[in-house]
Amino acid sequence: MTSPVRAGNGAPLWRRRESGRRLVAASALLLLAARTASAQSPTPGGMPPPAGMSMATSAAMRFPQPVRVGDLLRRDVIQPVASQNFLGTVQQIVRDPDGALAAVINLGGFLGFGSRPVSVPVDALVLLGQVVEVDAFTPAQLRQLPTYSPGSAAPLSPDAIIKVGLAKPSH
Repeated sequence: MTSPVRAGNGAPLWRRRESGRRLVAASALLLLAARTASAQSPTPGGMPPPAGMSMATSAAMRFPQPVRVGDLLRRDVIQPVASQNFLGTVQQIVRDPDGALAAVINLGGFLGFGSRPVSVPVDALVLLGQVVEVDAFTPAQLRQLPTYSPGSAAPLSPDAIIKVGLAKPSH
């Protein structure tokens, strides 16, 4: 009768292979669980308004704080997920002909090249420390917004005061 082939630690080789397969399977399962968890909550920091609720009503529930327009300019705009994906920078705050406030954000690009300005309602923005989060639009929805054209809205003075909601950290 032949004895089984043994590994250096004295265990049969087939057991060593089996434990390696278990480790690979457990790692794959853990990776899948992590991806699923992040996919279930795409916007944990600032949530989009519930169905039927206006952005203005939702913004009023986020403890709006008075902020000087000049303090918002050139701030990074991020997606409200744990990875905090960079979306662009705030270029100016404008008032459209209807009286609504909007932030002009240079969206996308790389190192300033290839970006384009889009107008995002101030009610869709929240402050998180030194950055601004867009919580009412996904990145895909932002990319579908029309390009902002200068002159279509009046820029606010850097000394003007507006109210912007606050976000809780997403991680």
